[in-house]
Amino acid sequence: MARGLSHRTRFAVAAWLSLLAVLYATLMPFEFGNQGVAQAWSHFTSLTFPKMGASARQQWVANILLFVPLGLFWTAWLSGYVRGVWGHCVVGLFVALLALATTATVEFLQYWLPRREPSLLDMSGNLSGGVLGVLAWFGLSGPGRRWLSLLRQGGLAALWWALLSYTVVYVLVAWLPWDFLLSWQEVSAKLDSDRWGLWRAPVSEADVGQWWVLRSMVVMITAPVGILLGWWLQRRAPALRGFGLLVSGAVPALAFGLFVEWGQFLTVSGVAEGGSALSRAVGIVLGLAFFAMRHHLGPDQLRHWARPLVATSVVPFLLLLVLINWGGKGFAMETGSVLAKLESLRFLPFWYHYTVPEAVALGSLIFHVMMYLPVGIGVWLWRWGARGITPRRGLWLAIGVAFLLALVMEAGKLFMAGLRPDPTSVWIAAAAAWLGWQACGVVWWGLRGPIERNARAMARADRSRGRAEASRQRSVASGSTYPGVESADEGFVRGGEGSTR
Repeated sequence: MARGLSHRTRFAVAAWLSLLAVLYATLMPFEFGNQGVAQAWSHFTSLTFPKMGASARQQWVANILLFVPLGLFWTAWLSGYVRGVWGHCVVGLFVALLALATTATVEFLQYWLPRREPSLLDMSGNLSGGVLGVLAWFGLSGPGRRWLSLLRQGGLAALWWALLSYTVVYVLVAWLPWDFLLSWQEVSAKLDSDRWGLWRAPVSEADVGQWWVLRSMVVMITAPVGILLGWWLQRRAPALRGFGLLVSGAVPALAFGLFVEWGQFLTVSGVAEGGSALSRAVGIVLGLAFFAMRHHLGPDQLRHWARPLVATSVVPFLLLLVLINWGGKGFAMETGSVLAKLESLRFLPFWYHYTVPEAVALGSLIFHVMMYLPVGIGVWLWRWGARGITPRRGLWLAIGVAFLLALVMEAGKLFMAGLRPDPTSVWIAAAAAWLGWQACGVVWWGLRGPIERNARAMARADRSRGRAEASRQRSVASGSTYPGVESADEGFVRGGEGSTR
């Protein structure tokens, strides 16, 4: 959003966007039939609550998550116009009724849509999500404002809470869509299924190459959890250093990996694997090693390695993209079906996510985000590595590169047997690159706090020495800001060239 917009305007835009997103997700593919209204109304009024089995529970949780943003942002917007408890109660009631009216309308309209069926269970999930959004705003808006204010200040406290938030989100995303097993019969069915394994689950044995690539991605995205663990361990035992820190964190690292995989096992759609648990443990150990070497990996040292690191990672990254996108069926070429694939291709955004179960759609979305997130990170590091200052340009370059890469990958699937391109992937790739760029900016902002404090302390000490020297000599070299010492690196001082506030 633009910087000049007020918070009220931003919440208003977010509220209407959340409503449009709900309408798009629930009314897609917008291919309405020609049934009569009386017939639709008779069908709608005869609906009954079905039994909530394992698969229905998965869809119910997905419906809750879909309506939470609607309740949250509409409450955030409208509560800015009222005061007092009764005013907030009126707003909460209005938003809950809005969620009810929205879900009733879309469920009624789904009677005319293919592969859609009105359901009271879906309506209850949607209404519950809207109410949860209302409660979340009233219950968390105060702490949320303080948390955001802390993050904006930067520094070590902001970095600590950012890593803690990342860890919580990491676990919650790993367990999506939270369709947990609720009975021993469901646990027994999970034990008899192919969705778990001591090393690799049978359901994932077909794509061995992609499985290893995914495990490598898990290692990288788990590393921030290891940094948090190392930080916490050193708070508890300041004497821990180097190898001792790695040894002390090995058991918690393995416990964390097993904890996440145990949660995967306890969900209907989750795939629990010993290899995945070990990958998460290795990622935490990698983060521990990074934390242990943090004194040798300061920004001034890292920025000299930023561009070489990006340059040497380009070819391996492109090879991984090719393996992930084109290697699923063994790189089998097939040119005879290109025209048939093009004719059957659906360009409506998220069309293919609509045709698969919610858990598969969520997994595909997260997977594609992680696949193109390094593009935004790489472009940010490339721009930062030149001078060590906050990049002001390059965001659109990152978005464009990710978009083109995804376009090439999806177009190549036209020539691969058994593969089908998904036009939505190019938009997900662009959004992932934007997210990677912004994530780097947030991390750098958190690191700049202590750097700036040290720079200001050095500047004050230099000025004190300069005044003492002036009292003895009455003349100071005219071209020196910091007399007697080398000038500080302006890239690590807020307000320096290229920095942002």
